[in-house]
Amino acid sequence: MRTRLFPLAVCILLGMGHALAAPPPPPAADTEGVTEPTATPEPEPAWTWQRLIDEIERTSPLMRAAKQDLATFEAKLSQAEWAWFPSFKLEGSGTVTPKITGDALQSETDWGTVGYFLSVKLAMVQPIYTFGKIAALKDAARAGIDVGKAQVEAARWELRVLARKAYEGRMLARELDKILDDGRKWIDKAEKRMERLRAEDSDEYDQLEHLRLKARVAEFYTLDAENRLLNVRALQGLRLLLSLPAEAEVTLADAPFAPVEYEIEPVERYVAVAMRHEPKLMVARRGAKAQHALADAKEAELWPDLALVGEVGLRRANEVQDQPSSFANDAFNGRPAGAAIVLRWNLDVPQRLFRAEEARAKALKVSAQAEAQRLLVELKVRELYQDLENKRELLEVFSEAQKASQGWLTATWDTYDAGFGSFRDVMDALVQFYSKKFGYLQMVYEHNLLVLELSRAIGYDITRPLPGG
Repeated sequence: MRTRLFPLAVCILLGMGHALAAPPPPPAADTEGVTEPTATPEPEPAWTWQRLIDEIERTSPLMRAAKQDLATFEAKLSQAEWAWFPSFKLEGSGTVTPKITGDALQSETDWGTVGYFLSVKLAMVQPIYTFGKIAALKDAARAGIDVGKAQVEAARWELRVLARKAYEGRMLARELDKILDDGRKWIDKAEKRMERLRAEDSDEYDQLEHLRLKARVAEFYTLDAENRLLNVRALQGLRLLLSLPAEAEVTLADAPFAPVEYEIEPVERYVAVAMRHEPKLMVARRGAKAQHALADAKEAELWPDLALVGEVGLRRANEVQDQPSSFANDAFNGRPAGAAIVLRWNLDVPQRLFRAEEARAKALKVSAQAEAQRLLVELKVRELYQDLENKRELLEVFSEAQKASQGWLTATWDTYDAGFGSFRDVMDALVQFYSKKFGYLQMVYEHNLLVLELSRAIGYDITRPLPGG
């Protein structure tokens, strides 16, 4: 929410001007003999910025989702690494059989006698050489893990930016509340005084000024409502980021609302850091690396596999010939076993070749997208850097302007109080003072958000010394 400064300042100042047009406000009412209730000390603030962001990163669904993506890539790497280990397949079957007697030349089947037939077989395949298939899958999985880590980092920065917007919004709303409360008091005083002067038919009553005050009051309360909305949005945003229930309260630590401190570096330093750390750029680059590895795996599928294949089994039937006989092979009884080195080659070469070309084209496309992402990241960093430089300068300008407008206000009030100045001069000084005060608060809010935006854009906290010397 971009705070509208001037209308609010005018509202407050009109009220102050009418109050100032009268003699200075009387001292506070005498409270002698009145017993004030004992103030209950407020509890210590619960959430500092660091604790807040730590808890958000721990509980956020966005972070959990990113970590599950990382777990998926880790599982793919485990699959690729275990592909070198032998695979086993166990098969078992059973059925009923008639009795069979005889020899290899003549046999008889007795359908009146029923027995059973059982078969158990264990087969093993041990890869020996795959012409790069498994190695390419492992490379793709490792690049996938890098993608997952970059996605976790991107989620972390996204949460920090969202949290900072809510946090700074709450801090800004709190500062504006103080000024709005002060302005509300002055408006009430001015309205009461104008009503009193009108009722007394005083020569000091100015109908035009009274109408102007009433017209501006609506703008004041509009901005007051907007500030309450900012406060609710900020607090509820923090609550949701913390994954707290609807009835939970979020009390922030009473930290000063001031510009974040850091040492500014040349823009090229920030661009260089972004090329190595910006999370989305890392996702694009490592994703391209994974796609190239998958394309290598598709090309490797054009070649055969060399493997050791072994098999052991057991076949048994209680009503089938199982005594030594002239049967060349007893299909119902025995313990078959054996092993062999086999060459497996799928000769569907054209289709596999085209699939490999498709995968390579996809990898080249992703690489081009990563390069485009690099250009966008550089542009984003340079834009944010310039915006931050502007805000740094405006902070100094508004800080100096506050001091100057304070001096201006003091001088015009002293002149007016001595009977030599004009009411209009005081009003002008008041407008300038409060507009600069509001402007400074707005600059602090925007500056602090830009610090985090630039940090996200380079993937590194700029309040810390930049890496790389």
